[in-house]
Amino acid sequence: MMNTEKNAGYDITEKLTVGNSIFVLGRMDSQYGTKYVTWAARQDDPTNYFWGHYIGTYEDAREDLFERALIESQNRNPNYHKRLAEKLPDICMSVLPSDGSLIILTQKERCYKTADISMSDAADNRCLAEYINKLLNVTPAQEAAMIAGAKHGWNVPAANPKNYDESGKAIKSKNRDDAR
Repeated sequence: MMNTEKNAGYDITEKLTVGNSIFVLGRMDSQYGTKYVTWAARQDDPTNYFWGHYIGTYEDAREDLFERALIESQNRNPNYHKRLAEKLPDICMSVLPSDGSLIILTQKERCYKTADISMSDAADNRCLAEYINKLLNVTPAQEAAMIAGAKHGWNVPAANPKNYDESGKAIKSKNRDDAR
């Protein structure tokens, strides 16, 4: 427990520092029960708290505190998002070329599942797949690698997102002999 610091009636009970950012957890006991909050601050102004997340339980507030610090740590690492994009996601969405239906691809499974929310138009399903993949932080390169893995096996080079450009197009190998 730290020395008691207060902000807006909340006792600051925990503090995490990541680079120039500070994240705190506050607790307030009132006639309506105990309330919790997490705030952000900067090292150069450590008591000017902002971006409050008001939360009902200590466990949820502590999880939010750690999540905020983790996100800040990841954002400070320039290679984090690049490394994340080089890995396969657990799942992603795509469109079946034969009939345009929306499908779900699961890492390491040699099949796909038809999504329950598939629309009748292939173009609409492509938009829906891109939207859901964006929410899941799945890149086009990862989607292309997931398609290849489900189709050809997970140990083939095509099942590696590094072998695709940012639009999901295969990158030609420099070692491959193009003469046929």
